[in-house]
This record gives sequence, structure tokens and C-alpha cells, in this order.
Amino acid sequence: MGEKDSVGVPNIAGPHHERELGDQRNRFWFRQFAPEVTRPQLVFDVTFGAIGPILCFVFDPIVFHSGFGGPALFPAYQPIVYLFSGCEIVLLCFWLIMGPGSELWNAMFGAALFCGGLFCLAVGCILLPFSAMGLMLGIGLFGFTPFLTGLVYLRNGSRAFRAQSFESSIFTRLVGALCGCLFVLVVPTLLALEIRMMVSSSIDEIVRGDSEHASRAAHRLAPLSFFAEADLDRVVQAYIAEPDPKRKQLLKSCFWEATGENIEERVRMRD
Repeated sequence: MGEKDSVGVPNIAGPHHERELGDQRNRFWFRQFAPEVTRPQLVFDVTFGAIGPILCFVFDPIVFHSGFGGPALFPAYQPIVYLFSGCEIVLLCFWLIMGPGSELWNAMFGAALFCGGLFCLAVGCILLPFSAMGLMLGIGLFGFTPFLTGLVYLRNGSRAFRAQSFESSIFTRLVGALCGCLFVLVVPTLLALEIRMMVSSSIDEIVRGDSEHASRAAHRLAPLSFFAEADLDRVVQAYIAEPDPKRKQLLKSCFWEATGENIEERVRMRD
């Protein structure tokens, strides 16, 4: 029986009951990071580790894309975040399909997924104030997705590190972990820098070049426009400051060819 309170009524929520609740919570978190993969966990991992982030990027209301009558919050970080997230999604799907392998393989995936988990948690913390404010508009739920995604990557990274293999070498594990970290950090960074250079060069031709060069640059920019939110503002600024009607129309048509959007809508967002 539970203890009695000050008026003599049995207290059913006594120490034993609290210990049972604590044990249940501990068992819950133990199951989340246990080596055995359950079907609900697999569904959760695919939903919030792969599908959820993609939906957040597609329906991004304000973080990397302009929306809700205002500019994006962090457009300059768009390429690196997209490429890093894409790399992590591919690695997660590959791990869920292939499962454990050699010790080098497991260490590489473990380190790579751990990096993804820490990155997602950091993004979630940065967006937390905006997500809390966005709840009033019904859009803040997207801002909490990185926390769930981070849980998915940390769980699978932990399982990769603890996966059994025939080999047993600290050196092999260290080399694998280093390779995994370098892959997810260096490859997206180099690709983002290359894309940024290509986008910047195309924007320069649109803003300063003649009609022929500007049109060609807009055509080259079209496949990369999803990564070019910050640089596209230069075209909008040039359009606003341009006094020549013909040049203004050229900038408008190039912006449409590159993005499929009306530049006048961007101008109204800046007002």
C-alpha cells in the first residue's frame, strides 16, 4: 500500500509508484536506442529522417525562402544546409536498407549520422524562437521537425557504432569515424562553394551584361535557382534602382526565366 497523507488518506502515488514511472521512462529511452529495430521505429525514422526534412524544405515559409510578406531569415546558408541534409538523408536511407557491415563501414556511418544528429539539434535550437512564434500562425510545427530528425540520426548513429563485426580494431574504428565526418562535412561544403561561385557569376552577367549574355546567364541559373535565394536579391535591387525601362524589362524577364516568379512580387515583399 502507498503511504498516507496528512489527513490519513492513502497516497497511491508513493515512492513505489514514482519508481515504476521512472523505470518505464528509462525502458522507453532504452528501447529507442536498443540494437533491435522495431517496425514503428523504422516508420518513424523514414518519416522524420527523410520525408520530414524534404517537406520542410519544399514548404519552407521563411527560413531560406521569402514568404509571408518578408525576406528569408537565413538565405546565405541555404546551399550548405540543403546539400548537407541531402547527404545525410541518402546515408540514412542507405544504412536502413543495407544495415551493419564491417567495422570500418559501421564506424563511417556512425560518425556521419552522429554529425547529422548534432547538426539537426543545433538547427532546431536556432529556429526555436521563430518556431514558437510561428505556432500562432500554424506554421511553427515545421520548426520542431529538426529535433525529431536529430533523434533519428543519433539513434541510427549509435546503432552503427555498436553494431557487431568480425573485426576488432580501435585504429579501424577511428579511421572509419574520421572518414565519415570528413565525407559529410567536406563534400557538401565544396559543392556549396562551387554552386555559390556559379550562381554569383550568373547573377553578375544578368545585372551587368548585355541582353544576350544576361539571357544565357538566366538560362544557366534556372537549375540552381533553388539554391540562390540570397543572390537573387541582387537582381531585385538592380531592378529597383534601374532607371532605364528597357533594362528594367530585361531584368524582369531574366528573373522570370531563372525562377519562374514575377520580380514585382519580390519588390512588394521588400516594401
